[in-house]
Amino acid sequence: MSSMLLAGMALPMVALADPPPWAPAHGYRAKQYRYVYYPRHEVYYAPSTQLWFWLDGGGWRVGTSLPTGIVVAGAPGMTVVLGTERPYEANAYVVQRFGGRRHKHHRHHDDDD
Repeated sequence: MSSMLLAGMALPMVALADPPPWAPAHGYRAKQYRYVYYPRHEVYYAPSTQLWFWLDGGGWRVGTSLPTGIVVAGAPGMTVVLGTERPYEANAYVVQRFGGRRHKHHRHHDDDD
């Protein structure tokens, strides 16, 4: 009789584990990237990687320094947090929300000279 009681009182075991690392991240695991955005120039700086992102002739460029024609010293910048390591992918959202010039071309070129 006691074995029947125990069997009837057994609770299901629940495994509490994170999804595997290759699974898409959602919620608290979703990766977030912090940038300093300069709306006047529509330029992004990623402090964690020390990379700049800027528009050049209709395409986005990435490098460790800005070209001499773009000077952000003294320009007001604001911190933005995005869900992408390529801020230009969210540029339309950033411009709509925080201001800046809106560009239609979103090609990307690496320029790490």
